[in-house]
Amino acid sequence: MTEPTYGSGQYDQPGHGYGGGQGYGGQPPQGPQYGGPQYGGPAGQPGPGGPPPGYQTGYPSGSTPLPTPSAPRTPADRTALIATAVTIVGYVCVGGGLLAFILLLTVDFGDGTAKFANALQALILGIGFGGLNIAAGTWLTGRRSE
Repeated sequence: MTEPTYGSGQYDQPGHGYGGGQGYGGQPPQGPQYGGPQYGGPAGQPGPGGPPPGYQTGYPSGSTPLPTPSAPRTPADRTALIATAVTIVGYVCVGGGLLAFILLLTVDFGDGTAKFANALQALILGIGFGGLNIAAGTWLTGRRSE
């Protein structure tokens, strides 16, 4: 069994491999390299991937089309948006209260009773405000469908 040699293959020689005169594996390249005649060729002939001759690109007379106006928002749409935002804020408050509870239990201050009381207070506030927001969002969603 022979050891493979590195650095003595066909790709180390000029004109071979990447960017050389031949393509991958010693085959001739499929098209011209960058900077060849496909960029800036004769006028009227399409370049690679370009539009066919006679095809107009862009908008006539340099103008752009006006955006189509969106449908006017109804009060039900606004209520749905507010309900979604209030519900998301509620979940964030619950998550923040739970995170504060965990972090306050890991902080090294005071005795165990004070530490637990502060952590429990953060948890109750987070769940309380979060629960109120989630309930308000659910109520608004139910009210919208009536």
